[in-house]
Amino acid sequence: MQRSENVALGMRPKLSERVADQLREQIQKGEFAPGAQLPTEGALVEQFGVSRTVIREAISSLRVDGLVKTHQGRGVFVCEDISQQPFRLCSKGLTERDHMEQAMELRLHMEVTNAELAAVRRTPEDIESIEAALQKQHAAHLEGELGQNEDFSFHLAVANATRNSYMVDLLRFLGPFIIPANAMRQMDQQELPAYQDSLRKEHSAIAEAIKAGDALGAAEAMRNHLRRGLQVNSGAS
Repeated sequence: MQRSENVALGMRPKLSERVADQLREQIQKGEFAPGAQLPTEGALVEQFGVSRTVIREAISSLRVDGLVKTHQGRGVFVCEDISQQPFRLCSKGLTERDHMEQAMELRLHMEVTNAELAAVRRTPEDIESIEAALQKQHAAHLEGELGQNEDFSFHLAVANATRNSYMVDLLRFLGPFIIPANAMRQMDQQELPAYQDSLRKEHSAIAEAIKAGDALGAAEAMRNHLRRGLQVNSGAS
């Protein structure tokens, strides 16, 4: 799995990423058939108007994706089987806002299940971790911080309680940047504390349901929490 954070953070992609994206699209559209040889490095330099270093970085990215392979002395060839592509959290063609909304929708479907499983499978140690994450989030808010890392730590503690390593790995892959921090930054200083207070209450409701072993209640509390996150992000410019 690969994550492209450039768009999520509002940054322009590197030249090599732009070249890689164009070549990736050509390969996926069949303009370069499986087994076909790509143009030489010199030809690609001329085609894209970039340096050899940029082309080499782009080819390296395609190789990591399993799209091309290099034969020493012969050149770069499209792999015979390009069906097994890594999952990429990138936002080609998306605005930062759309990217965040779609990432939140992904979280919504995954984390509702996480909360439900956590309520069934949690251990006393899991409950301690979840409650510790709540306390750290509260402390961050008292210090005047947004607390997005502490927010993410709470969700990660819930994921750990599922006892499902894939759930944990996927959430780690998404990372704390999916917390809608930009929307919070745009709130005025009077609105932000009330929003943070509601976040802690929503997290507490999730935690209490998990602690009580209430799978349906935990799922509903998580669903309500993330739906509101979607609404907040949608209201951000």
